[in-house]
Amino acid sequence: MVLDIFLIILSISATVLCIYLIFTLKKLVIQMNELQKDIKNLVDNTIPVLKNINDVTLKANRIVSSAEDYWEGIERSIENVRSKFSKLTNITRYDGADLPARNFIQNIKAISRGISAFWQEFRK
Repeated sequence: MVLDIFLIILSISATVLCIYLIFTLKKLVIQMNELQKDIKNLVDNTIPVLKNINDVTLKANRIVSSAEDYWEGIERSIENVRSKFSKLTNITRYDGADLPARNFIQNIKAISRGISAFWQEFRK
């Protein structure tokens, strides 16, 4: 008789445990489905952002290469101006104090050297 009571208690507790396990598994399945939906939404939202980042990177590369081309053109122009000024200053040299153009030419040479040094440092 005591054995029968223990068997009944054991059967009831096993039944309750199975019911609890079923409810717990059902909650777990629901949470997994929600997690799967959230991951799908995340992936769907992330792909366009990555494509936009890729487009922005390509456009930035194009802008940088165009800017580099413009800088090279400016440097060539400065070099041409510098060479023309150096040709002007190398024509003849006078040591006389009565030539005011000499100071002007020296100032132009100093300015061209300064611009050249600036561009060289700016490129670094």
